[in-house]
Amino acid sequence: MQGLSKYPSRAPFARCRLSLALGCALALSAGLARAADGVTELESMEITGKLSSPVTDDSGYVAKNSRSATKINTPLRETPRSVSVVTEQQMKDRNVLTVSDALRYSAGIQAGYFGEDNKQDWFVIRGFKQANNGLFMDGARVFSSGFFSWQIDPYMLERIEVLKGASSVLYGQTPPGGLINLQSKRPTLAARNEIGVQYGSFDRKQMHMDVGGKLDDDGDLLYRVVALSRDTGTQVDDVGAERLLLAPSLTINFNPDTSLTLLASVQKDNSDPQLQFLPASGTIAANPNGKIDTDTAVGDPGYEKFDRTQLTLGYELNHRFSDAWEFQQNLRYGHLDLELRQLYSLGFVNDSFPGLDPSRRLIARGLTYEDGQAESLSVDNRMLGNWIGNGWENNLLLGFDYQLLNIDTKSPASDPGFPVVPLLDIYNPKRAAPVTLPMVGTITPTYGQPIGAFALQDKDTRADQFGYYLQEQLKLDDHWVFTLGGRYDETRYDFDNRTTGAGFQVSDQQFTASGGVAYLFDNGLTPYASYSEFFTPVTSLNTSTGKPFMPEEGEQKEIGLKFQPQGFSGLFTMALFELTQDNVRKTLPGGIQTQLGQVRSRGLELEAQADLSESLSLVASYTKLDVETTKSTRPTEVGKTPANVADELASIWAHYKVKGGSLDGLAFGAGARHTSSSYGDNTESLEVPSYTLLDAVVSYDWENFRVQLNANNLTDKEYITACDYYCWYGNRRNVIASVNYAW
Repeated sequence: MQGLSKYPSRAPFARCRLSLALGCALALSAGLARAADGVTELESMEITGKLSSPVTDDSGYVAKNSRSATKINTPLRETPRSVSVVTEQQMKDRNVLTVSDALRYSAGIQAGYFGEDNKQDWFVIRGFKQANNGLFMDGARVFSSGFFSWQIDPYMLERIEVLKGASSVLYGQTPPGGLINLQSKRPTLAARNEIGVQYGSFDRKQMHMDVGGKLDDDGDLLYRVVALSRDTGTQVDDVGAERLLLAPSLTINFNPDTSLTLLASVQKDNSDPQLQFLPASGTIAANPNGKIDTDTAVGDPGYEKFDRTQLTLGYELNHRFSDAWEFQQNLRYGHLDLELRQLYSLGFVNDSFPGLDPSRRLIARGLTYEDGQAESLSVDNRMLGNWIGNGWENNLLLGFDYQLLNIDTKSPASDPGFPVVPLLDIYNPKRAAPVTLPMVGTITPTYGQPIGAFALQDKDTRADQFGYYLQEQLKLDDHWVFTLGGRYDETRYDFDNRTTGAGFQVSDQQFTASGGVAYLFDNGLTPYASYSEFFTPVTSLNTSTGKPFMPEEGEQKEIGLKFQPQGFSGLFTMALFELTQDNVRKTLPGGIQTQLGQVRSRGLELEAQADLSESLSLVASYTKLDVETTKSTRPTEVGKTPANVADELASIWAHYKVKGGSLDGLAFGAGARHTSSSYGDNTESLEVPSYTLLDAVVSYDWENFRVQLNANNLTDKEYITACDYYCWYGNRRNVIASVNYAW
């Protein structure tokens, strides 16, 4: 169901939803606490209890448990869903620079398909683009929209989990490919202290610190502080990036039944926008002037600006009422300040005005301008019930969550283009005159104003989501595992242009379901099957009808096999899936948006993670996809692969550390990752070539010191990651030397 109205006041709605959330939390907690004593008196069952931690102390490359698929700390082998985990040790060995970089060796994930971007990370998961709705941190949504997007530095993370496929039952609105759950570093009983420095390609300079431990003798007070300072250039001429990060955390263990972890972070980016929009002619298509250099800056670094401050405050509360019942609550508040000025290519002038530039050197440019702030709130309340009887174990999860995003920004009514921004000779951009554009607030905006009028409009956007969910997890005879879940969501999206008085509201209500079954063989094999659903509200109007779009929704069917040999640190997985997305939205030429129909993705994923010995660790993956548009209002797209989606991915990474002898402490590793060809449009008329990249590392440990040298794209291969009218170059060779001292 959907609703549309003239923009009204939203305060009653917000107060009602927030009051209901807090009221339900108190009522449910009190009611279950009163019922818990009666439950434990049943003679036919044995009751067991332990605080369900969101963390697992991983060592090496192999994760044992995950909370992303069930919101209960569950062994991966007993989870009838496909979950990939990147451990902290793997991230350290590869010295990952971004979250996108961390996931390059995971199955089903096409990471960084727009190349390197210092504004946000980009992914294609199981054939579907991942942006804005699919990123979580410590189980709470990192709520983003458009340019108001978060980028989490991997140095503040201890693991990354990817739950693949439809995942709305536990998390609400999510994209079809799945979700990425980042787990932040937090206090531990064992002190983990290190300081370090880095220097590398593009004049990268970094200092970092990670310290923590006990504040009292009993370990009831634990702390951790993560900090980082970085100043670096990029492969784009005159485009640099600075980052400051501070992330303190504190755990208070009040008693064996109650713990509270306080989490905070502040990250400040003072940079130039790095992502460059380049024409196909001169990158993957012929141009009489040759190839466009990979370091070409389409904009003007003297004019452009990307300043962002990210602040988060939150906590995780665990309280056990009895041996059977436990309450968990996650809360995160986020605040983001953004000022962005970026010029981008609109294409060759000759494409729009034939004969004006037959040499095909000059491009017209547009301007992106945003100045505002975003506030987000995510609250997740869960009651966990656990009973163990004769040959069975039952876990019941009852939850409700509230999520809020509010964006207040000033931006142009539309991007000014030719001839406001000076034309650029893309084959000699350094000779361009400095860009000066009219600035803010002197022109009264009106509809139909001519190109070149650069005035800002005051816009406010708010999105609310409130959901109730239930999940039943049953284990029988130590072999059978069954899961069944359902969720009901209410979502609402409000847009208000305070300058023009225009506004609209879109509301949706949605029910989603999921279920799965697995069988645990004694030899470590686990075959499984699962079904799950997703939905994503479309937060815009159909410009041709003036009515809201239908929410994007769909389902996933998956069968798979997991193998965790006894007495061996390794996990091998295979998954076959079919994933369908209905009501797919697409922006057509001229900026017109429409819902095209349906996209279907079928695929095979193979993944291996193993610590083969104390010295040798290995990760490997292979993905084969068959993604096509099955229904569309544009017949030329039916049966074709959507843009940017590679149909084959393969990777392998191995790391070996010498133990004993004269070379004790020496370690080295190498990896290869392959991405097949993709298409630069939805009709398969523009093909982007495949590419294979090599990575390597060598390190040496001496007493408390580690010296490490990493190289990504070791052969300095020049390649295009993706095209979609525009094209994007991938990262050239990047070499980084680091020195760490740990105690």
